[in-house]
Amino acid sequence: MKKTLYALLCSSLLSAPAFAGFDEAIQAFNDQNYSAALVEFSYLSDEGNADASYYLGKMYDEGLGVTQDKEKALAYFKKSDAGYNTAATLALANAFLADDKVAEYGELGVQYLKKAAYAGSGEAFYLLGNVYAAGQIVPKDYTYAFGYYLLGALKGDKKAQHQVSMCYFKGRGTTQDYESGLKWLSKSANQGYVIAQQDLADFRATDPRLQNIPDAYAWYSIIAAYNTDEIGQRAAEKRDQLANSLKKTSQILDQQRKTRNWRPISAEQSVTKEDLVSFPKPIIPGFNDDETIQKTLESGETLLTDGSKYNISEDMIADALKSNDFTEMENTIEDAVQKGQRDAYAFYGDFVRTRRNDPALAVVWYQKGADLNNEYAQYQLAKMYCEGTGVETPDAVKCYAYLLAAQKHDASGLTTAIKNALIAVEAAATPEELEKGRLLSDTFSESAQKKEAEASKTSSFNFF
Repeated sequence: MKKTLYALLCSSLLSAPAFAGFDEAIQAFNDQNYSAALVEFSYLSDEGNADASYYLGKMYDEGLGVTQDKEKALAYFKKSDAGYNTAATLALANAFLADDKVAEYGELGVQYLKKAAYAGSGEAFYLLGNVYAAGQIVPKDYTYAFGYYLLGALKGDKKAQHQVSMCYFKGRGTTQDYESGLKWLSKSANQGYVIAQQDLADFRATDPRLQNIPDAYAWYSIIAAYNTDEIGQRAAEKRDQLANSLKKTSQILDQQRKTRNWRPISAEQSVTKEDLVSFPKPIIPGFNDDETIQKTLESGETLLTDGSKYNISEDMIADALKSNDFTEMENTIEDAVQKGQRDAYAFYGDFVRTRRNDPALAVVWYQKGADLNNEYAQYQLAKMYCEGTGVETPDAVKCYAYLLAAQKHDASGLTTAIKNALIAVEAAATPEELEKGRLLSDTFSESAQKKEAEASKTSSFNFF
């Protein structure tokens, strides 16, 4: 097989962080012992710890124990971003978007926001929605804004949920829909977002289309109970005014009971499986359309970078990287597969490849996904064999075979990538290699289809 093929399909992998002494550094940082934190974070950053680089960036950005230095902050944020730290990616986005030279750096800020969004950051989706709603950096487009807000809302971001509700109420970027608006506003309010709580209470108190005086009374009571500032005082006044509208003492007691029992829910609890079906993810040109996905794959990036759909949280990832114990993560992945989410194996392959910098182990997990007939796993496994990454030597036969297997699926977003990869392989491989690849593809495709049929449930391919 010709060497040019490997160069064509090769992607660069970044070093994974080490975490020796990280807990001590965090403790020092939280205790505001910044001199000790600086020493430890600096050592860890030099060792390739992306989280330590992020905290150094934060220290220099805010002048915590050091002379404030925005340039040094950016340098450390970039170093951390290169190690797949999403918080650093967001910090870079905010730095460029807040720069006085927005015309020069704004577009770069948007690109960092998209990168953080690809990694599953609900906040990044919310901020992208704001960018398109404002129209200062990009042309104003409420349809794009609503799309990003909805993607963030489905991630459980309370601010994005609030904005989605406003879009539904106003018919901005989407069809006016009071029922959906109320649903998302309630989700945001129940997460404890006070702005959403105020809007919900006001709507329930005064809007004829949404009016519900007992509910308004309860929300004003909740706001007053959790806020002692002017917001809380206003809510208490509104609550007392509404008390006259609740003619029966029992109604007031019922709402007071609701207030005492109310507790904020988590972002994960705010989005149900029903929501994921009722509010399908929008396709946004320049973000998750087929052409953009193709460019992402061509650049060697991964797509399945968000593990929340498999119950893999950022805290779980951080704990695993610190302790170097990935048992909980792997058990969670296996559980997701048992529940029908076949693409969980491919997600973990991506994680192993990027965050742990272990391409050989990534091949193992991609292989698991490929054996269950998951097209993304088959595509990534084919690339590994084409490049000779994570395997002993490049293997044109297996590369071609897995590409042919992946091609048999009607996978939106992967179709063009697979087609282009096949063209490259067919131009570089020998006729004998191609024939062996076709025969091998038929063999393990039959095996994969059998295993897929044995699965209790099936799951659809999802980039997010």
